Amino acid sequence: MRPSNGPLRVAAAVLAVAVALLVARCVGSSKAEAAPEKVRAGIAATLAARTAAVTRHDKPAYLATDAAGWYRDADAQRFDSLAALPLAAWSMALADSRPASGHAAATAHLYQVTESYQLSGVDYQPVAVTRFLTFVEQGGSWLVSSDRDGAAAGVRADTQIWDQGPVSVVRGARSLVVGLGGEQRLKPFADLADHAANQAAKVWGAAGWSGDVVVLVPSTQAQLETLLNADPGSLRGVVAVTAGEGGKPLTKAPASRVLINPDAFNAEAPDAWQFFLDHELTHVATRAWTTPAVPLWLSEGAADHTGYLNSSISADRKFLELADAVAGGWRPQELPATDDFHGSGADVSRTYQISHLACAYIAEKYGQAKLVAFYKAVGTAPAGTADPVDQGFRTVLGTTTKDFTVKWRAYVLAKANSAGVLLKKKS
Repeated sequence: MRPSNGPLRVAAAVLAVAVALLVARCVGSSKAEAAPEKVRAGIAATLAARTAAVTRHDKPAYLATDAAGWYRDADAQRFDSLAALPLAAWSMALADSRPASGHAAATAHLYQVTESYQLSGVDYQPVAVTRFLTFVEQGGSWLVSSDRDGAAAGVRADTQIWDQGPVSVVRGARSLVVGLGGEQRLKPFADLADHAANQAAKVWGAAGWSGDVVVLVPSTQAQLETLLNADPGSLRGVVAVTAGEGGKPLTKAPASRVLINPDAFNAEAPDAWQFFLDHELTHVATRAWTTPAVPLWLSEGAADHTGYLNSSISADRKFLELADAVAGGWRPQELPATDDFHGSGADVSRTYQISHLACAYIAEKYGQAKLVAFYKAVGTAPAGTADPVDQGFRTVLGTTTKDFTVKWRAYVLAKANSAGVLLKKKS
């Protein structure tokens, strides 16, 4: 993700919670009492009918699987949104077990359902998400009557953007933008994502990524938080989030998604918008190498470094908090730890800035190709490697973490002082 504390203040880490967007979660209880086979067979038949209706673009047949009422009305809009998507595959199937519930009477026919879909040309594997649907028996058929009863059973379903309103789809040269608000609103995001995909592939193509990207654009921050199962308000100031499975090769996981926070995005200067997409696409492009061995200073520093390549954004905007801190007597010590990225405000902004400078220094001193090779060496270090970062410094850059840190400190101070000079001239 990419938070902001003002114009281009902070770079950001990928939320661990974000992977929930692409990975099916095991919410059901294996010990839950199985539904009677006759009921399960009826529900399975209903889900099969829904699958066939979406495949055939048959809206009447799809709505015939819903009980009359508010859910059918909402499902009509959902079908229209599904019809707008370039679906290579879509299906619904009954999960192996029912969710455990302390409210058996209220949720007697609440079942866990796996919805699977694959977007044509951008997803290499199907994306599986979890639904909790309530069924009622009418005329010998089991029809869907609600998707809101999971909360009473203590379970939470995944939300997709087509659950939040009518979606539009814009296809760019290397992007698929799915969002709310109409095509005119989404077109600029396709242009930004196309540029970012080309930039990321040019720099990080050795990571095995040269494909397209899916960009999701909800209407509000609250909708973004719902898509990511994040707490209300937790993404305040976050401009964009990359959701995906790290450490997996391109063809072994669904395409990553870049999700936009419109509240924060619209608050940024227009000349910064490209930077944000370039930053996020770096996370997409380096997914195969972004394993737990890669520290945040490297993954986030690399993303900011790529975002700033060929950018006209001035040093005083890039390093405002850093310059202020150095002017106040602060000095860099060690490369940032994970905890340094937590929170918000000037301290976290500075953490991202000095991470960026670590990667910028590698590229400047050793060359861009060496930065790429270093990232790969750290991320793909054999299991059991005691210190993948130090090993990468030694084998790729011919230095050590200790020696690099000394030179990085001097580089940080030089950049901070230069930014401080610019700030004084503008004040």
